[in-house]
Amino acid sequence: MIKNNRVLIVDDQEEIHKDFEEVLNYPSEKSIPDDLASAFSSDKRDDSFLPKFELLHARSGQEAYNIVKESLEDDNPIAVIYMDVRMPPGWDGIETTRRIREIDKDVEVVIITAYNEKPLSEIVNNIGLLHKLLYIRKPFAREEIQQITISLVEKWNVEKELAEKNRQLEISEQMLKKELKDALAKMLNGFLPICAECKKIRDDNGVWNQIDTYIQKHTGTKFTYSICPECTEKLYPTLYQRRQKMMSKKDNKES
Repeated sequence: MIKNNRVLIVDDQEEIHKDFEEVLNYPSEKSIPDDLASAFSSDKRDDSFLPKFELLHARSGQEAYNIVKESLEDDNPIAVIYMDVRMPPGWDGIETTRRIREIDKDVEVVIITAYNEKPLSEIVNNIGLLHKLLYIRKPFAREEIQQITISLVEKWNVEKELAEKNRQLEISEQMLKKELKDALAKMLNGFLPICAECKKIRDDNGVWNQIDTYIQKHTGTKFTYSICPECTEKLYPTLYQRRQKMMSKKDNKES
């Protein structure tokens, strides 16, 4: 399974987009001129641990929505969205996120803002899916954005892999049920010699088996055992009467 490292930045300020590019896109050594590399050789900051993120950019809510929609249509979804709250004119970040949630419930969303005009309660009530929502304030620290992005991208991929494994498991279970059903139908196709008294079935080797043993041997079906009310009354009359009294008292209390 190919890892999804796609991150969408949604903000109306060009400086913010440049900041994200600088924070999340660690340049390769070949992309840095020798004189520039030597000039910054004393810089102790090392971003080489960062994975290769594919950064996408939107300057408005409508543009962000279209990018997400097109990515889903192309089967190339976005893992993480950094969403600014204030983006005049048009949709703000809350409305944009709400609309995106309608078409993509898997994407991780990080709400970013420098203002207090949107209380957290309003954000929560309008967006939902709190396990896929974070809220941070500007200005943010470089390491904070790096850690959040790495963590959420990994979370998206793990959840997607788990969902795919569950889907495969459901398919396997459905196939197994069909195979058991077909095997049982094949086994029961025709006549089975069964004892008229004890209901044992005679197999091809002339051995008489209990019906549950016979079915389990030929289909792999596992059985659990209990006693029906009729047999309980016949074999354990005292226990049956006691249970009936208890059930009668319970019904009277509920009524």
